[in-house]
Amino acid sequence: MASNPITDDNDALNGNHDMTPSSPGEEYQNEAAAIETMSKRFYERYYDCPGFYVGSLINACEEAFSPTVIEERRPVLVYIHHDGSMFSNIFCKLTLCSATIIDYLLENYIVWPCDVTLEANRNMLANIWQEMFHDQLLNVFDEKKYPKLIGIKRNFQEQQNDSLAFDYQPVLLLEYDVLAFYHNIETRFGKKIILELVKNLTLNDAINAFSNNILPLLSQQETKVEICDPSSLLINTILRKLKPQQVVSLRLTASWYRKQEELSRLARFTNVISLSLLNFQDIRAIEIYRTNFPRLTRLCFWYDNELNFTFFREVLQYLWSSIKRFEVHCPGNFCSHADQDQYNSLLFPNYDIEYCLFDLSNFPLHPTSDCTKQLPSCFLTAAIGLIKYMLNLQYFQLITNMDSVSKLLDLNEWIRMTSHCPRLTKITLRVLGRMKADDEMSQKIVEIQNALCTLSQNTQFQVIFH
Repeated sequence: MASNPITDDNDALNGNHDMTPSSPGEEYQNEAAAIETMSKRFYERYYDCPGFYVGSLINACEEAFSPTVIEERRPVLVYIHHDGSMFSNIFCKLTLCSATIIDYLLENYIVWPCDVTLEANRNMLANIWQEMFHDQLLNVFDEKKYPKLIGIKRNFQEQQNDSLAFDYQPVLLLEYDVLAFYHNIETRFGKKIILELVKNLTLNDAINAFSNNILPLLSQQETKVEICDPSSLLINTILRKLKPQQVVSLRLTASWYRKQEELSRLARFTNVISLSLLNFQDIRAIEIYRTNFPRLTRLCFWYDNELNFTFFREVLQYLWSSIKRFEVHCPGNFCSHADQDQYNSLLFPNYDIEYCLFDLSNFPLHPTSDCTKQLPSCFLTAAIGLIKYMLNLQYFQLITNMDSVSKLLDLNEWIRMTSHCPRLTKITLRVLGRMKADDEMSQKIVEIQNALCTLSQNTQFQVIFH
């Protein structure tokens, strides 16, 4: 794999694994803020999202049933999500976020979502449920019973003075059950479909969903797996039940990879080619990874907060020749273009990285400083300040959202990137948000495409809207 140029978007596991870390929902004081962030997360994970109603559940019900023309009324569909359930990811990816279902829901329902991954949000929903329905249905939150779909209908009651009063009644439409799901899938479709489902999960989630009984099947089929923050018990279980070469990907958080003793034990998994690090700060630890995972081809960094991209210039100095894919997923960058050339003379270029990805689709690009007023393309300038050290780069991909795309169409900056990276043949700007480019944006895209094709010996520049 290391000897072949990277020309597509597939990850180091040939596209079989979803490498997105499962980040729990945030705590919110009101429903609107929670729903807006939930929508952004869906676009990030699944590249699409149903038209969620942004507002309170009571307002959604009032809007659904208020039209005087009966044909214009739409029932309310409540979608309850839990990141701890493997089925939430499967249901969203294969069903809820498919284009057909999104269009159907938009025509026929008002969809009100809630993420109950965190206790504070569970409590908020329980209070809403009690106030609206006087119902204790949701007071028990078993993550294995998610996702849930609940329909809400309006009931009328005749009063003594011949007036009508109404209330709302929830009706459970769908609830996932792990054991029933596993039994039904195995009975109807056989073990092959279970293996397909497992390919989209970490081994941790697969065991939580199907118990250790899934391990003999994985071993028999020699299925490649990813493990996340493995405990000593999980490591021992894997070494007993699976072949060490089946573990090809690791996902480690900041709290875990300080445990060098356990990391050394992972060195027995000699086929690890993909490593994802969450909120990584200790550059010296890279030497440990070099020792334990010499075959690594993909290195991926995930951050909850903005960071200064100059940090990664030093990271590049520690990478070894097998690493061909370099990825950064974060909300944005601290402004750093002012010190782009401060340490240039101390840095060495990287001749090994062929693919680079920046994923900033979580949030709009709003750097901590307000320098974008003077330099709108501040982020692009900072990114190129890092990319220019990747002299063998062949493919660059940037994932963002509609709030940020206008700041990324600076022709001069894209030309500057290709001048630093002579082997760059493909650039993809992936924009999330179910929107189309307006005329001005389309014109800028065409200008960039034509200029790069002419000046950079046919460098392909494409913008894909989701």
